[in-house]
Amino acid sequence: MTISLIVELTLAEGQKDNYINRARQHRANVLKNETGCQRFDLVTSDENADMVYLYEVYDDEAALEIHMNTDYMAEYRADTGPMIADRKLNRCTLANE
Repeated sequence: MTISLIVELTLAEGQKDNYINRARQHRANVLKNETGCQRFDLVTSDENADMVYLYEVYDDEAALEIHMNTDYMAEYRADTGPMIADRKLNRCTLANE
């Protein structure tokens, strides 16, 4: 079963550029190293300058588990933690399968 994550991030004021730069590095690591990741998009809000969304699609539970437990995920979370004021994770199932 394909799994999608839609992560809604409210960034700390003035952190958008720093966050986007670090998130792009993380995205590159994920797409390079995780064959089970089908898609990883960074989306900025047109209505709120401090809002960013991550849209990620994984083949299955095993692929998501690999993603969540990589060293570069831990590094990304440590690096970006101070940049994020609030995080909401939405775990979804693709309905178009």
